[in-house]
Amino acid sequence: MERSASQRIIATDDRSPTAPPPGKYVPYSERFPLKLPFRTWPDKVIEKAPAWCAVDLRDGNQALPRPMTVDEKAGFFDVLKKVGFRQIEVGYPAANREEYDFIRLLIEGKHIPSHVIPQVLTMDREDLIKKTFESLKGVHQAIVHIYRPTSIDQRKIFFKMTKDQVMKAAVDSTKLVRRLAAKVDFPVQLQFSPESFTGTEMEFALQVCNAVVNAWDPGSHEQVIINLPATVELSRPNIYADQIEWMGRHITRRDQVILSLHNHNDRGTAVAATELGIQAGAQRVEGTLFGNGERTGNLDLVNVAVNLFKEGIDPEIDLSDIPWMTQQYEKFTGMKVPPRHVVGELAFTAFSGRHQAAIAPGLKHQEETNEPLWRVPYLGVDPSDFGMEYEAIRLNGQSGKHGTAFCLETKFGCEVPRAMLGDLGEMAKEWSDAHTKEELEPEIVWKLFRERYIEPAGELHLQNYTLTRDGIKVKAYLEVSARGEEMKTVTGTGNGPIDAATNALKQLGYSFDVQSFHEHSRGEGSNAEAVAYVQVSSGTRSAFGVGIDANTEHAALEALVAGVNRVMR
Repeated sequence: MERSASQRIIATDDRSPTAPPPGKYVPYSERFPLKLPFRTWPDKVIEKAPAWCAVDLRDGNQALPRPMTVDEKAGFFDVLKKVGFRQIEVGYPAANREEYDFIRLLIEGKHIPSHVIPQVLTMDREDLIKKTFESLKGVHQAIVHIYRPTSIDQRKIFFKMTKDQVMKAAVDSTKLVRRLAAKVDFPVQLQFSPESFTGTEMEFALQVCNAVVNAWDPGSHEQVIINLPATVELSRPNIYADQIEWMGRHITRRDQVILSLHNHNDRGTAVAATELGIQAGAQRVEGTLFGNGERTGNLDLVNVAVNLFKEGIDPEIDLSDIPWMTQQYEKFTGMKVPPRHVVGELAFTAFSGRHQAAIAPGLKHQEETNEPLWRVPYLGVDPSDFGMEYEAIRLNGQSGKHGTAFCLETKFGCEVPRAMLGDLGEMAKEWSDAHTKEELEPEIVWKLFRERYIEPAGELHLQNYTLTRDGIKVKAYLEVSARGEEMKTVTGTGNGPIDAATNALKQLGYSFDVQSFHEHSRGEGSNAEAVAYVQVSSGTRSAFGVGIDANTEHAALEALVAGVNRVMR
């Protein structure tokens, strides 16, 4: 938008034109100062997975452009069970009829196995809490999750409540849950969330949580869940970790309290905040598959679980079939997993030539040595551990010689010699320059390779040959046509088939030398073939030819003729 003259003068006075308006935004630490002397979380190491609670069916669902139907929620519930979640927030039964009916469907249809604990959410109002308990009739156990907004802004702007009123609401609702829990025939675990914890003064958040714990008065074998949500992510992850450690130091009956995290991703650091929060003492984590949620999303549980897996920690949820999990998530939510997600479709793909140069030998080293420690440059984890196929190298205009060589080796069994890499890279670049923005598929690579090295256009054609041996000497009889002339037979003697054939072809007036010869097999058993690479030079020019045949001598001679055609052309 065009600025007026006066605006431009003001903007260039004391601050950048892109600076935020003075006083509109201030550092988080100024609004919520917290001193944590001798913090310990930076030196802690995560050694086990937290208790997970998937909130896709409530927090995730309410953020969808088209919320799931009851049947879709039931299908997604089955997905969460199969993935291995033992705590699943199934909804807010007092919010509307559909939420209530869904919970009744799960209970009456016996869809909740004994090892899965359903969690139900409700605000701390008497009528809502009673409705919530009504919805749970017949369940085998449940977590009743009550919340009370405690932040400065919600207290003053939305609810217009004092601290004392907030405290009373939280305590009264806790006591009500305790009374109702005593009347039902299933175990109830209390979870309390000071909603917008990170927008609340820490001292007040602590007072509310301590009051709730004391009001619940857990028995000797009970634990109460205190969930500390970054309902809106307002600070850097290290500050959140300080808050979690501070709460853990000061909360009452710490051994009977499970500290739980519920992070949103407004700053894009929910994963980092959660991991540091676990280091700071949190024992439980709420989030959604692939981070679906309000605004920029909830915590991505898959991301955190994969990060633990990469450090050799059992994530305690099943990550062995990520493609299936992705397909189910996208089917039920209508959302898409970003291709650059940590387990997205491009997560294990390199287009950069530099990366490809390191990945290819790394994968080969891993296969050859069978070393238990995963040590492939640029690939932090083995994709097959997640049920994903290797697409470590794909080719486009940014790719180079190593990527093309790796494609030929893994897809077509051709292990090109190092000296050939430069020309191979030129082959890929020429195609990419002519086909802007198109990916170079393996089939195209193979077609270009055959046209360039195996069947190059040229004036020399080998029709037939005979090789005879006299001691260490080989004599070659070649039936060839050259320069469009009729077929003729030329002969030559040498120390091997290539040397003999070279001397024979020189009888036609060709001036060239063989610089190198490489050979390997591809395939196994009766399907095995020889692949030969011959590097031919003439003056300042040098070119490779390639031959592939079940007969090793035939493959070598075909490679020689292809090399001569290329260098003479």
